[in-house]
Amino acid sequence: MKEGRSRRVLLAGLAIATACAATGFAPDGASQGPASVILVDSTGKIAARSFAEGVVLVTDPASRVVAPASIRGIQGDDGRAVSGLATWQSGGGVLFTSPDCSTGAHVYSSSGAGLRAASQVQTPNGVVLYVGSVGNATSAAIRSVLYDNGCQAVALRQTGLVPVDFTVNLTAAFPPPLSFK
Repeated sequence: MKEGRSRRVLLAGLAIATACAATGFAPDGASQGPASVILVDSTGKIAARSFAEGVVLVTDPASRVVAPASIRGIQGDDGRAVSGLATWQSGGGVLFTSPDCSTGAHVYSSSGAGLRAASQVQTPNGVVLYVGSVGNATSAAIRSVLYDNGCQAVALRQTGLVPVDFTVNLTAAFPPPLSFK
């Protein structure tokens, strides 16, 4: 009789524990898993959430849309990495349908499942994140490309592009140095 009761109590305890785990419920003081790793800027404001090595997810302050952005380590005067600090990566390119990089911005479609296409370019005002729209890639007649070193006139038809929905000046919105918390 005692053995049957012990088994029922054990099964009831397992059922309760399973239900708590499935619903995310945990008693006060109990851990609910690891906290999300966040990237903070030099002012202490949350800049992004960790996603993958060198990639974070930024939420645009205006639209609340989430987009991937790249970061890189900061190097000291001796060329060695500074421990615990990062900055916004640049080096991408944005394609434009205008001849002067002013209108008709496009970025290459993303291969990241569920991620918006994006590109980062160093401008005189900081590193700017160009975020593509949601949808199928298209082709466009490209007349200029914006790189870190400026606007380059071109004349080509390019496929695999998505129009840019909005931009975020990462340097202005989330000033470096950046660090994970």
